[in-house]
Amino acid sequence: MDKRGAAARAMKLRTEIRRLNKAYFIENKSDASEDVRDALKQELIALEERFPDLVTPDSPTQRVGAPLDGRLPKVTHLHPKESLSDAFSLEELEEWIDQMRRSLGRGDAQFAFETELKIDGLNISLIYEKLRESGKLSRTQYNFERAVTRGNGIEGEDVTHTVRTIELIPLHFTIPRSPERSPKYIEISGEVYMPKKSLEKLNAHLPDGEKFANPRNAAAGTVRQLDPAAAAARDLAFFGYAVNREAADALEIRTQKDLMGFIADTGIPVHGEYRVLPSLQDVQKHFEKCREKRSALPFDIDGLVLKVNDRRVQHDLGSTAKSPRWARAYKFPAEEKTARVLDIRLQVGRTGAVTPVAHLSATPLAGTTVTRATLHNEDEILRLDVRVGDTVVVRKAGDIIPEVVKVLPNLRPKGTRAFAFPKHCPSCGSLLERPEGEVVHRCPSPTCGAVRRERIEHLVSRYAFNIEGFGKETVEALLERELVADGADVFTLSAEDILAIPLFKEKKTENLLRAIEKAKTVPLDRFLFALGIRHIGRETAEILARRLAWPSKMLKTQRGPAWPAGRLAARKTADAQASLFGSEPEEIRIRGIAMDDITKTLRDTDEEKFAAIDGIGPVVAEALCSWIRDEDNRALLRKFGDAGVLALLPEGSHAPQIFTGKTFVLTGTLPTLSREETKTLIKERGGNVSASVSRKTGYVLAGEDPGSKLAKAQELGVEVIGEKAFRKMVGTS
Repeated sequence: MDKRGAAARAMKLRTEIRRLNKAYFIENKSDASEDVRDALKQELIALEERFPDLVTPDSPTQRVGAPLDGRLPKVTHLHPKESLSDAFSLEELEEWIDQMRRSLGRGDAQFAFETELKIDGLNISLIYEKLRESGKLSRTQYNFERAVTRGNGIEGEDVTHTVRTIELIPLHFTIPRSPERSPKYIEISGEVYMPKKSLEKLNAHLPDGEKFANPRNAAAGTVRQLDPAAAAARDLAFFGYAVNREAADALEIRTQKDLMGFIADTGIPVHGEYRVLPSLQDVQKHFEKCREKRSALPFDIDGLVLKVNDRRVQHDLGSTAKSPRWARAYKFPAEEKTARVLDIRLQVGRTGAVTPVAHLSATPLAGTTVTRATLHNEDEILRLDVRVGDTVVVRKAGDIIPEVVKVLPNLRPKGTRAFAFPKHCPSCGSLLERPEGEVVHRCPSPTCGAVRRERIEHLVSRYAFNIEGFGKETVEALLERELVADGADVFTLSAEDILAIPLFKEKKTENLLRAIEKAKTVPLDRFLFALGIRHIGRETAEILARRLAWPSKMLKTQRGPAWPAGRLAARKTADAQASLFGSEPEEIRIRGIAMDDITKTLRDTDEEKFAAIDGIGPVVAEALCSWIRDEDNRALLRKFGDAGVLALLPEGSHAPQIFTGKTFVLTGTLPTLSREETKTLIKERGGNVSASVSRKTGYVLAGEDPGSKLAKAQELGVEVIGEKAFRKMVGTS
């Protein structure tokens, strides 16, 4: 971006950030999440660092807090308020330490960090004034005089009338020091917040248009109530975490930890999670634990606050124009971020479904760098009105798949055009179809190259046949050379076929052929998943493998280090290939399920029987029956059989079905069982495994560091068991 483009972008960003700040801090509305506001601010910071002369005095990067709303009295702070600089990664914290060392002129300086939970509330300063008394006393009393919001950092709003109603804030306290040696004012800053349960209770009594979007907005709106009785009726709380420097120095408080202890001694609440950690490695471990139990806390947090524990070092480091050099807000990976749409392209899946995908500017999100995000379908594009050039809000759906959730139209460049959904398949040119009642466009062509590629990539993937060394590039090369037409052809490949692929030498070819040979014997659930039938995911495939009556018998097959020549490479003989890699193949007998029996079982099970299976339902039943009625699919199963592929019943299929109708939720780390082993033991006995706790959950199986699911189970009264009890239930103790 040149300087002219940067100036235009910076102006749009400043305007949008001011608008969002006003909505959030003053109007108590959530037009965008804090993650989104952070992302826009970080983009503006980057532009101003690249082009310093673009910085304006009123830029959001040069100010603290938000503008006053004009209704409440304005109060000038005793000293200007600072805001914390943010860090989003361990690398940024390491850079921060280097900056502190450079500032101190000590390259070997070591720091201990006092850490606190970063409460997502409203920053408030409580001002206590020394009670004037005559005579020599050993203690001094301080009375609560005023509560002030941070405001713009210079002025705040006087909210004494509402903050006074928070029961846990003391109206006076004493300290063990004579009046002559005590500071006149003690200012204790902290966070006013609303507990999550209190928000639920409050919203339950508000009409839809007046409900608060989150606890932070509820706290801000309550503190700014003009009627203190209205504020008193809402359950606000407070945590303190700072004391004005002059008072802390006068009281000879030497460390940040001691400062927190002093606040607690006054009777003002502090959260018990604060601690001193000696290294960044310890900080990171604590950070991950807090992130894990974040949802179980009774209030919202968005990270940790790190402060150099030694206050003398804090003094030496000082502050920038707006932030202390000795502290950082270490924020959890953003659940939402902003990105710019560089292009919108269509992606064809293994079932022919055509999905529009936004290609984005590289954006760190929830621990990964996102460059693409799904737009789902044409209707979603129309609803969002997303266009190339737009700035969009991106979120990870279920923490896995990035998706575009919102467009920021105020940042839209001039001249953008609405996206027109193409009428033809981007791969084969066939006219796209949109079946009645569906939102997805599909390519109907059975020979579409993109569909074939996706189906084969799916078939060789980790949770299907799991053929090691068979990557996307290999699939594309085989299709380009017309060495495979479908997934069954993978198992007829010869050494000559694979040696024709670039970068495949003899050793790599031998390894791939061994992996293909090994994969010919596959668990039935993996085989059903590998077929790529619509609506048949891993869980559904496992249910089918365990619930249908599959005929299993002893079958002959060939195994060994030599591989017969593929039918697509008749120039090579089995003897020639054996001489290249070793001995002749060996004929062995295995108990398995033949492809003919798989065809017969699926064909003889009607929709009603499929739908009657717990976990299947009518949609999946219709998809299964439709798939097996197709002669091309039955021919594909015959090809698998001709290639020597055998399916095996899942181990433990005949175990006692003691968990039928029961749902388990796993949380924490078990002493000896892995998650996959535990899931297998449950499913073998007819049970289900869910990712979330509800009233329908049968058991929560908890190990070490269980996180929020344990708290949810206890709240709902769900039975919690450990590994010992679980092993006794399944008979492996």
